[in-house]
Amino acid sequence: MKETTNENESNSISLCPAEPKDYEFLLKVFKEGRPELNFISNLSEEKKEDIIVEQFKIQQQQLARMYPKAEFYIVKLNDESVGRLYLHRGEANYRILEIGLLEQYRNQGIGRRTMKLIIENAIKERKNLSLQVIWFNNKAFLFYEKLGFKITENNNIFYEMQYII
Repeated sequence: MKETTNENESNSISLCPAEPKDYEFLLKVFKEGRPELNFISNLSEEKKEDIIVEQFKIQQQQLARMYPKAEFYIVKLNDESVGRLYLHRGEANYRILEIGLLEQYRNQGIGRRTMKLIIENAIKERKNLSLQVIWFNNKAFLFYEKLGFKITENNNIFYEMQYII
């Protein structure tokens, strides 16, 4: 499935299904989105890398197990891969499982445009849209809040947020 938005004809955002050949790219987005993993101490760089790769594999397996019908996308700016989006389209609502951009593409409106694309699709399908944000990720929390998401639950680890139509 491919969805496109053209806010500016020269900069289109599209979501293209992730394929096995995208593994290294997806791993890179994962690593750049989790700088705290770089602070693992008392280990060689090789061991740190092994742990990060293992964390990525665990995340992939866990999402596949919990959301077997989830859709895994590569976010593209024009034809260049810039991020990832994992989305579950349930019967009652949509759930954003993961969204992330490579560092060099952050703070340029790409994440906002990608999220608006998903929000518009959810509205069209008359589905609420939910996601989770870990408590210490204030930047992401504020980003989602500006888009119209509201906290529906706080378990002191994650904020459960929802965009209600």
